[in-house]
Amino acid sequence: MRMQRERLTVSMEPQTAARVRECGTRTRGGASAYLEHLVRQDALREAATSAASWYAAHPTYAADSEAETLAALDEIA
Repeated sequence: MRMQRERLTVSMEPQTAARVRECGTRTRGGASAYLEHLVRQDALREAATSAASWYAAHPTYAADSEAETLAALDEIA
């Protein structure tokens, strides 16, 4: 199933627009695909930063989880 596309109008400085067009010529799908790729990279970066922050706030999560798993396995063995 193909996703429906949405048209979007953006305003940017001429140099930026030229760069988007230039990069779009080297990207399958053109400028739209190039911008979509940048947005997806940004979303991935945000997700990774969020996960890193969560793990930093919960430093014992991995060890606690492993301990719980081992305890559960000991109970069924």
